Order: sequence, then C-alpha cells, then structure tokens
Amino acid sequence: MTEEVETILGVRIQCRINVVASSFWDVTFINYRLPLPKLCQLLQETQATSEDWEDALPDEGEIDVNGIGIVLAEKLISRHLKLTWEHHLITEDSLWLVGVTKNEDQ
Repeated sequence: MTEEVETILGVRIQCRINVVASSFWDVTFINYRLPLPKLCQLLQETQATSEDWEDALPDEGEIDVNGIGIVLAEKLISRHLKLTWEHHLITEDSLWLVGVTKNEDQ
C-alpha cells in the first residue's frame, strides 16, 4: 500500500491495515492526513467509478482524511500487484485471493 501511494503521489506514507472482519478492512495513515486533492488523485489513477468516489470521499466540510476504505485500498493493491480477483479473505497476517487474473494492461 505504501509503495503504490508513493508511486502515484510522490509522498511516502506509512500505512496500517485494520482488519474488522474476514471480508472488511481499511487502511489508516500513520501520523499523516491526506489532503482531498491527493485523495482525488488516487481515485483518478485507479479509474474509480462514481460509486467508488462516493465511498472514498469524506463527509462535507472535511479537507483531509486519515485513511482510506476497502474499495480504494483494493484498487491500489490490484494496481500494485497487477492482479484482479473474484473473492478475498483477510486475516491478521494474510490476504487470500480467489479467482485471480493477471492484468497485462497495467
């Protein structure tokens, strides 16, 4: 996650994955708040859909975020690994991907 964010934004941000359940997780930035224009840049680079934008953008009035949700995080991981998948399972120490396809065009 850190490497992909750095590749896109040119900023090295330490990230922590927070596992909530086997199918839900998010990412928190350690000692960093990401300005909204940078968040928008991540969304653009991952070709996010309008639903993805709605999921990722904070409530009205906020000018930065301290992390990202599962949708954008998965897009960043998919981009970094050059893989897509049908299903996933996350645990405290592993990410299991099922139905993996290699993306040649990334």
